[in-house]
Amino acid sequence: MKKVLALVLSILLLGVLTGCPKRPLVPPVDQARLDAEEAIASASKAIDAAWEVGADTSIAESLLEEARSAFAAGDYATATSKAWEAEATANAAREEALARAKEEEKVVEEVAVEEVAEEAARIYVVGTWQRDRDCLWNIAKKPRFYGDPWKWKRIYRANTDKIKDPDLIYPGQKLVVP
Repeated sequence: MKKVLALVLSILLLGVLTGCPKRPLVPPVDQARLDAEEAIASASKAIDAAWEVGADTSIAESLLEEARSAFAAGDYATATSKAWEAEATANAAREEALARAKEEEKVVEEVAVEEVAEEAARIYVVGTWQRDRDCLWNIAKKPRFYGDPWKWKRIYRANTDKIKDPDLIYPGQKLVVP
């Protein structure tokens, strides 16, 4: 029992001796300076990230320069707010540049798909059955097209304006082979 009581008293004594400090560990002026330094560093990183994706960072850079000037003058509150503003501006410019790049990429993809579709669509002139054995099945089977006779339906779907019955194609007909 005495050991337990001694242990409890020693814990209480340690708690009182090592309790919360009465004053902050870092003086407020130093804390403001540290906050400003951190905000400036964060803004600088945001500007670098925006610049890497091709964003216009001129406004953010001028705000960061104002923050650095205020920091040098000892006005840490202004330096912090200008740095935060510079970071927000850089992030907005970065997002805008990424959205613009995504739209441009989409347009380029659409153009590329259209070009591939135009290149891929070929015209085939149907020959005679006696000489060429042309039917949709045999045309699809040709190595220069699909190499697979089961893909004859692609040719039929692409030419429904010219072919009413897939079993009847005529010599001289010009078929689109996608």
